[in-house]
Amino acid sequence: MKARLLPLSALLSGWIVLSWSIDSRAQIVLDQEEAAKTLAIRNVTATPSLVSGEIVNRTPHLARDIELVFQFHWLWKNEFKPGRESPGRTEILKMAKELRPGESIGFRYTPDPPLPNRGDGWFEPEVTIGAFTVVIPSANMTSR
Repeated sequence: MKARLLPLSALLSGWIVLSWSIDSRAQIVLDQEEAAKTLAIRNVTATPSLVSGEIVNRTPHLARDIELVFQFHWLWKNEFKPGRESPGRTEILKMAKELRPGESIGFRYTPDPPLPNRGDGWFEPEVTIGAFTVVIPSANMTSR
């Protein structure tokens, strides 16, 4: 059996969808706290030019198709008179490696194109898990 966490537009508000697939697809909605019991991000170092850290598989199952969401929040120096357009942005990084149970992998991400260097505010980077697949053996496969 295969479980897949899919990013939603509601991801930013803390909801993630878990979909199970054998012959059909069903979905379970998890909040960020429940999703964090599956994969965790730790040892994060974040600057506007580089975000690095480590992803940990906390499950007894294989995790793959991992996507990280990098948000570069723009904070205006003068919030009472902000500029016309925020240069903040969101980017997604698809990890190529599968994680065995308990395994971890490091990541490094540099925004491309680079974030602008401006004097009217600053960037506050954030990284979260956007999506992943957990491979859970079905009952009939484990009895073989």
